[in-house]
Amino acid sequence: MAQKSDTHSLIDEAYRSIKRLMLQQKLHPGQKLLYRELIQLLGMSTPPIVNALNRLEQEGFVTAEPNVGYAVKPIDEKEIFDSFEVREALEAKAARQALKNGSKKQMAVLEEKLQLFEQYKPARYDKKKLMLDCDFHLQIAMMADNDVLKYLLRRNFEHIILRTRLDHYEPARMATAAEDHRRLFKSMKNKDAARCVKLIEKHIRASRDYTLH
Repeated sequence: MAQKSDTHSLIDEAYRSIKRLMLQQKLHPGQKLLYRELIQLLGMSTPPIVNALNRLEQEGFVTAEPNVGYAVKPIDEKEIFDSFEVREALEAKAARQALKNGSKKQMAVLEEKLQLFEQYKPARYDKKKLMLDCDFHLQIAMMADNDVLKYLLRRNFEHIILRTRLDHYEPARMATAAEDHRRLFKSMKNKDAARCVKLIEKHIRASRDYTLH
């Protein structure tokens, strides 16, 4: 029983480590995933790595071709468009519920997330900046107190963060996104549901266009 548990633990570790390498941009969309390189990078044997790759394939993060192997799955234009369309609907719902269910303490955390996003100012948009952006939005979902909504939104963000290249993101987008967040926070503080939804829709569509650019 302990051996089975250890095996699952190793698979989970390999799974998390591969996603971490994608986040750190050490594995890029379209890049082939060679076992010997992953063994060196992760310091693990082949079996847990293979099982982790199978799991990542099932979740859509990597793709597998017979006699070729695995590769980080690039995200195409249709998937980006579809993802942001779903995100828009989820976040509009989250904002409405957050205004009903959110506490003052959760609003304070949202303001902290806003400040963290504003304070981190890299020369170019990077994965950390994108994660801080998503953290702000996920806090609104936390305030909505809907576990399924949180799960779906978190998975949506993961695919955008891990499978999107940011080379084309204009640095000016950081300031624009920060201003969007500031306006959204203010409208939430004022309990203005209609304005919240309008701001979310505008912000997400702009994010989609930058990602598709």
